[in-house]
Amino acid sequence: MVRLYTHHTATLHGQAALPDPALRPDRLVQLFAEPAGKVLLLYGNGFIFSLSLRMAAEALAKGSSIAVVDGGNRFNVHLLTRFARERRLDPDTFLHRIFISRGFTCYQMEQAIIHRLPSFLRSIGSRTALIFGLLDTFYDDQAPLREVQQILRRLLDALRQMRADGTSVLLVCTEWNVLPKERNQLFATLKTGMDRIYRLETDAAGLLKLRMEREKLSL
Repeated sequence: MVRLYTHHTATLHGQAALPDPALRPDRLVQLFAEPAGKVLLLYGNGFIFSLSLRMAAEALAKGSSIAVVDGGNRFNVHLLTRFARERRLDPDTFLHRIFISRGFTCYQMEQAIIHRLPSFLRSIGSRTALIFGLLDTFYDDQAPLREVQQILRRLLDALRQMRADGTSVLLVCTEWNVLPKERNQLFATLKTGMDRIYRLETDAAGLLKLRMEREKLSL
């Protein structure tokens, strides 16, 4: 894994980005981190990646270390740096606790999540991980659909094991409508492995709203 630095923003398209109190990143961090050991999915409005990075910033400010696996090139290198400066924190010290690994193919994502992420989290003493754009690389038709489906099943098994070991994982994804249509089923399969699913939406007034789409009764 490669250490990378990051940014924080308070607006989206010139409007207040977090008008709903339920979207406060500090509250979402508490929801995500306590109790430990869960797998959550956040999808919907394009602001999901900035929101999740603000969640990461709040956790880092409390001294946590976080690993990020980025499959969609969504990690904004400026967000956490600005956050640290606004909080009068030393950016280098602050950002020293976030680590990022990028995957450009579904095979690289499999290697990063199944074979490297659990041991890396143990090495940095962390039980928190973010995964950006897990399925983005799975839509490449150069990878056979059956093979991609098998990789996804193995990834879901690995996420269940991480959850059992007390690791909390937040998956942040865009729901694409792709061709051939058979690959759209991948997102539905991903949802089956989640403890909670949150959708970020824009209401009629243009304000962002976070809706819990589903929660497992066992959580």
